[in-house]
Amino acid sequence: MADDLAEDLTLEELEVAIASLRNSLESMSHDDADFYSTTTLLAHALRKLYLLSRPHEGLSALEESITFLQQAIDSSFVGDGRRAEWLISLAFGLSLRCDATESESDAIEASQVAYGAVDAVEKDDPSYATILQSAYHFIGKNAIRLHDEDDLDKMFEMHKSILAVTPVDHPKLKSRLRSYDDTMFKLYLSFGQKDALEEAIRASEYIINIPDQSSEEHATNVWILAQRLVQRYLRTGTSADLDDSIRACQQAVDDTPISSKNRQRRLQSLCDRLGEKYSQTLEEADFQAAKVVVDQILNHLPMKPRSRARSLGNIGIILSLRYRQTGHDDHFQQAIRVASEAVDLTADGEIGRAVRLSNLGGVYAEAYHKTGNKERLEEAIRIGRDALTATHNGHPDKALRHFNLADRLQLRYLELESTDNLEEAISLYRLVLNQFSAPMFLRVQAGYSMMQCCVWNRDWNEAYKAGSQTIDHLSLFRPLSLQNTDIQREASKLLGLGTETASLALEVGKSAATALEFLEMARGVMASSINVLRADIKDFERDFPELAGRYKHLRDQLDTGSVPRSDFALGEEVWENEMSQRYDTGEQISALLEEIRSKPGFENFSRPEDEERMRSAAALGPVIVVNVGPLACDAIIIQQDGFSAIPLPRLDKNDIDSKYQSLGRGSLKVLEWLWDVVAEPILTALGFTEPPHSGEMKRVWWVLTGSLSTFPIHAAGRYSQRNGEAVMDRVMSSYATSVSAIVQSRRTAPVSHNKALLVSAGETPGHRRLAFADKCQILR
Repeated sequence: MADDLAEDLTLEELEVAIASLRNSLESMSHDDADFYSTTTLLAHALRKLYLLSRPHEGLSALEESITFLQQAIDSSFVGDGRRAEWLISLAFGLSLRCDATESESDAIEASQVAYGAVDAVEKDDPSYATILQSAYHFIGKNAIRLHDEDDLDKMFEMHKSILAVTPVDHPKLKSRLRSYDDTMFKLYLSFGQKDALEEAIRASEYIINIPDQSSEEHATNVWILAQRLVQRYLRTGTSADLDDSIRACQQAVDDTPISSKNRQRRLQSLCDRLGEKYSQTLEEADFQAAKVVVDQILNHLPMKPRSRARSLGNIGIILSLRYRQTGHDDHFQQAIRVASEAVDLTADGEIGRAVRLSNLGGVYAEAYHKTGNKERLEEAIRIGRDALTATHNGHPDKALRHFNLADRLQLRYLELESTDNLEEAISLYRLVLNQFSAPMFLRVQAGYSMMQCCVWNRDWNEAYKAGSQTIDHLSLFRPLSLQNTDIQREASKLLGLGTETASLALEVGKSAATALEFLEMARGVMASSINVLRADIKDFERDFPELAGRYKHLRDQLDTGSVPRSDFALGEEVWENEMSQRYDTGEQISALLEEIRSKPGFENFSRPEDEERMRSAAALGPVIVVNVGPLACDAIIIQQDGFSAIPLPRLDKNDIDSKYQSLGRGSLKVLEWLWDVVAEPILTALGFTEPPHSGEMKRVWWVLTGSLSTFPIHAAGRYSQRNGEAVMDRVMSSYATSVSAIVQSRRTAPVSHNKALLVSAGETPGHRRLAFADKCQILR
């Protein structure tokens, strides 16, 4: 392109060239054939002068360059072969000015001008691919800058056009694919667009298979692919992606000579991935694989403090995980020594200081859990405060550090019973719960912890608010997220959320229907059931396809980073890339749900059944939901005419657990206890006070929660006197996992079959014989 003439000039030579071009222009008229060619050469030279002299000389050279280019473009006509090149040069200048001034209008204009360049170049023009690639770069850069996703589809099409004119043997094939990969990856980091990440991975995989690469070039390309794969692992939690990333990193290390300056960085990436795998499994084999790489890094530690600190920081994490696995004090001492040195080598204000402080605090917190040593808890709190102070506002890990400090203050409260610690923990949890840019699962964990702290503080209203808000956030999880085993493990810690919030709702005077709504929502999410959540996306897509597309995309963005990470932040170069993925997604999806719920027929989108539909569950008999909460236990009754709550003052969660452990679920004493404290008060309140004298028995549906759900409530009763004091004497019992499950089952048309398969299993090895299994013969 024309500005290539200025590329290799020194600053002094450039100033001479600019003076010469000015003199030439002064001697020309606007009608001269070379006037605008000379004008653009001067514009390119002035832009180069700006690049060489920034930031000391200000914007004057760049401003003049932009002005000259605009004059040349204004003088050109549609079909002028130079117009596309001049437009791209103008887009470059506007983008540079935007870099310096952060002017949104310059960013917008740079994209518009780049699109103009694409429109101005013909496909048979030799510069067609170069123009498109330059336009693609500026459009992508400004889409990221403005957080504007509207250009993504157009960028996909532009890249297809570039590759369509790039043969497989073209010398620029690799550079064009790498440019595409780089832009797609940046778009993914900015928007969480899974399609952009898939395109980046696809391009990287293609690049590494292009023949005739040097060993160093191939190592670089494989290492880049490893970075893309680990991001997909962070998104989905698929262990295959982590394993593939490990293999790619290992190949990059193997292809990199020991003398190469890139080897240490690639070893560090391999160490990060192996450390992540070890953090998930805590398997000895995974530690030994990581240790091989750790030893190589320690044998060639860089001397520069910043590089040395980064290497030691990540090694310290792996040693900390080793201590978590073994609990040996010598492993604790090793981890502390290495992690402390990493902190000491990191100056105040450096980007790595906060994460290294956080990791050091995590080692002390782990030591408290292992030993109960209060001094280690105090050190964990002190360092946690330092890490929080070192984390700038807006950083994606700010919320995580608030959460970690809150957890430690909660532990101190349990040790010292100091309300100051409890109130500070509540305050920190509240910050995380209300932070839209925080990972959704972390917000849910914070809300649940806040609710529990408020219960300890006997602040029922604040506990109820925390619980209800947490369940609202929980409802935004996709069932796909909850299929991840790590998510399931973490989600299991939230199993009491619905029952506790329902109990609090009744405690603060909310209706039985409101309490049941929270219970149904939480149980539905924990069951990963899209039917229970009523997010009937197929119907919604049919009626409102544009809104449905926006909803699914925002849900995808919320899922980004949903893989629960170790307490220790492994692999700084990976995790720091999460900076803007959840920018304002939380606010957007909340507003979008309001819009969706304003549409006819979708008032309860992504909510449990409404009151009318829940009442329909009682069409064939009452539905009895027994809620086991921390404050009280209640039965929420659904009948066709409404909802009611029956207190069960003699039922206590601790009693349920002790009865199960001491007597089992089906002993006569347990069945009598179930009758006295649960079944009899409920049946009496419903009017089932004695066996029916004539006619059919009425049916009831039982929905049991918590540990009570394992007990045979249908068999509860006092059988010694045979006086009708048993559930089976008064009603017929059915079970359901939730009210929504009953409603959904009745929406599905029953399928009639006139055949059945009966299999007799009278003899089973290791078990006694089933005497009546032969009855199958009679039923044939």
